[in-house]
Amino acid sequence: MTVAPGGGDSRHPMRPLPLDGYRVLELAHLVAGPVAGMYLADMGADVVKVEAPDGGDAARSVYHAAPGLDSPIFYVINRNKRSLALDLSRPEGRAVLHRLVARADVVIEAYRGGVAERLGLDPARLAEINPRLVYCSVSAFGRQGPWRDKPGLDMLVQAMSGLMAITGEPDGGPALCGGPVVDTMGALMAAQAVVTALLHRERTGEGQRVDVSLLAGGLLAQAARLPLYWATGEAPGRHGSGHPHLAPFQAFPTRDGWIYVAVWVDRLWRPFCAAMGRPDLADDPRFADRTSRARNRAALGGILAPLFREATVADWMARLEAHDVLCAPVNSYADLDGDPQVRAAGLFLEEAHPRAGRLRTLAAPIRFEKTPGGPRTPAPALGEHTDRVLAEAGLGAEEIAALRTAGVIG
Repeated sequence: MTVAPGGGDSRHPMRPLPLDGYRVLELAHLVAGPVAGMYLADMGADVVKVEAPDGGDAARSVYHAAPGLDSPIFYVINRNKRSLALDLSRPEGRAVLHRLVARADVVIEAYRGGVAERLGLDPARLAEINPRLVYCSVSAFGRQGPWRDKPGLDMLVQAMSGLMAITGEPDGGPALCGGPVVDTMGALMAAQAVVTALLHRERTGEGQRVDVSLLAGGLLAQAARLPLYWATGEAPGRHGSGHPHLAPFQAFPTRDGWIYVAVWVDRLWRPFCAAMGRPDLADDPRFADRTSRARNRAALGGILAPLFREATVADWMARLEAHDVLCAPVNSYADLDGDPQVRAAGLFLEEAHPRAGRLRTLAAPIRFEKTPGGPRTPAPALGEHTDRVLAEAGLGAEEIAALRTAGVIG
């Protein structure tokens, strides 16, 4: 499907989206805060991205930004937003933001601890201007504790949360997850927090601060691991692509790629053995139940690995699915475009961008039956909407011109 700027999804008539009429001020850069803003914008919120005039969001210039263009990452996670280039290091810039706050519903900020307070943009100060404001802070480590003022990145939180310690090969060291899963977890938590706080405000009229930490998100990502450690005192360790408590539950190399197999309940063990052409394994006492299979995973893997290499991924998918065994191809990024499920679900879209040309982007991750959101307008140029946003806040043409002459706005 192709999405043109302002065009929406042609499969559905244009109608109000769930968050139409809500205005969000996004004071964040890179991934976590902007992805939260992207989700809210996809659902119809007017997200105004407040950026420094001298370069804007760091995501504009990192990770393969071509000359004269922004980074591909920036184009995807900042769609449907408007850009206001405003220098918040200057008192005139902060005064302008205070005027915007008076008409806003939400602020998302991701400053290092203490910065918002120093700038006079902390929740207590902004609540004086707008008591109905929902103020969402996204930080690496939260507002309490000795690390509350430390800056942080996804990989640092992966390390601190224990997630890195259980990721990697059994005979290797801790490994980083291939994608910024903690940033993404934090973004989704922040978006959920904002919507929940808005629901509370609809019922009571109260705004409030909500605090989201990537560390809390990293721990939440282990909700199926930590309780077992607390109960037994045994850490899950590192198992590569394998499961700490089940086998076979891992990726195997085939003749032309990799396949992931999940024998997650005992009733699938005998059908799996039949699909593998080794029905005798079903009666091997070493593999009688999931506990014994996990205990003897090395021996089991040694038997299965050469079998999987005898056929292709497609062959194994057909054989395993015929026996109702859970399995999936281990797709590379190059494989994703041709994956029939990805294509049928419309998870990738193409966007016509006025500066970058045709771009691949992600569809909205959550689907609404009656009010589907998603890409409507392209990621903005730095300061593209400055004049319009300020005019909406009540600033006159002469005042806007004076701010631009003074270098407060871009």
